Amino acid sequence: MLYLIPIEYRLGGKNYVATYNFLKESEQWSREKLRRYQQKQLKKLLEHAVKNVPFYSNVKLISDDPFKNLENFPIIDKETLQKNRMDFLADNMSGNKIYYVATGGTSGNSLEFNLDNSTYGKEWAFKTTGWRRVGFMPGDRMISFRGVEFRNANKGVYWQDNPIYNWLEMSPFHLSEENLPKYIQKIKKFRPKYIHGYPSALSVLADYVEREVKIFPKLKAAIAISENIFPYQRELIERAFNTRLFSFYGMSEKVILAPECEYDNRYHAFPEYGVTEIVDKNGDPVGEGERGELVGTGFLNHCMPFIRYRTGDYAVLSEQKCKCKRNHFMVGELTGRWLQEIVVGKDGALMSISALNLHSDVLKNIRQYQFQQKKGGELIVRIVPKESFNGSVDEKRITDAFYQKVSDNLDISIEQVDTMRLTKRGKHRLLVQYLDTKQLKNESDIK
Repeated sequence: MLYLIPIEYRLGGKNYVATYNFLKESEQWSREKLRRYQQKQLKKLLEHAVKNVPFYSNVKLISDDPFKNLENFPIIDKETLQKNRMDFLADNMSGNKIYYVATGGTSGNSLEFNLDNSTYGKEWAFKTTGWRRVGFMPGDRMISFRGVEFRNANKGVYWQDNPIYNWLEMSPFHLSEENLPKYIQKIKKFRPKYIHGYPSALSVLADYVEREVKIFPKLKAAIAISENIFPYQRELIERAFNTRLFSFYGMSEKVILAPECEYDNRYHAFPEYGVTEIVDKNGDPVGEGERGELVGTGFLNHCMPFIRYRTGDYAVLSEQKCKCKRNHFMVGELTGRWLQEIVVGKDGALMSISALNLHSDVLKNIRQYQFQQKKGGELIVRIVPKESFNGSVDEKRITDAFYQKVSDNLDISIEQVDTMRLTKRGKHRLLVQYLDTKQLKNESDIK
């Protein structure tokens, strides 16, 4: 019955429609007009934060220029939010106008926060506006490889309809040589216009298509999400599917959204979405051609504003000119937090660890987690529990959530630890992989 509801309402109703139409108009605004729009939105956000958000109550707005005032706000990170979560929650927002979000975290470090209800429709408007650069229209048929729950994977059914988006969701966990012919058969029957998902999953499919499939549906574009894209992957995917690989950058915290351009592979951050900065290790802005960390201030969410939020991702400040003539903030050579590490299933299927990311409250009683693999088909989830952790009850919730994603292709066990294993540089690795990665297909190209 969902198919009978217009796609615009499935994607967020009036919030989607209003934002989508606005972005059609603003896409070719001058740099000056976009700057004025940002000033207006930033002024509103900063005044709201100082007045209603306890964490920012001591910040002084001393300038008529909101961009000058923004410099007085501290740069925050995930750890700041974790330690002060309730202080970031605006005290003038009604509970029925917000919703709860929990991210698994790209570094194995979970984050809980709240979003305005309106962000769902607005976010979809920005995404589909970006995808329009490769011809996508809301409702177009698309297959998607993402780490969602697959209800019948234990019965050998590795796909399911998503009538909300008109997508066919396909499991990235079961892409073995034995299963790939079944995937191809289903894809041909579905006749998609686009393919969407993790570059690691798209690469496995593309490799098989190039080797074994003579006739594959004609695609308008492949849309990559969530992971770094390595040059060999882009070449393989574009060659096998005979189409453009198009990527966009975003995150659950909703502070920056930046699709690639249709003319080159640089990312264009939407100025209507928020303020994007690239800073060095001291928090100072980098110059053109220099690499730094992406820091974002989002306009969409007022119930828990993220102002000058360190993303943990890095990019090079690009020349601010492009053939597309959009006056957006342009960055290149973007490297995300996902290390694109690979887990091996029982059947030899290669699975990106990013597909195991959980967006629910299953991990709410976990302080930190890390995956460990010593044998193909087996995965250990090492956890640092919070005081609220409820022993076997929470352990079962966690393993059940992961099994709903991978079915029986991995045996999952929980190991409680006091601390996580760090790299020599003191960094947390999401996956500690003991297998000889040189024996994995394409693994020699993964850095």
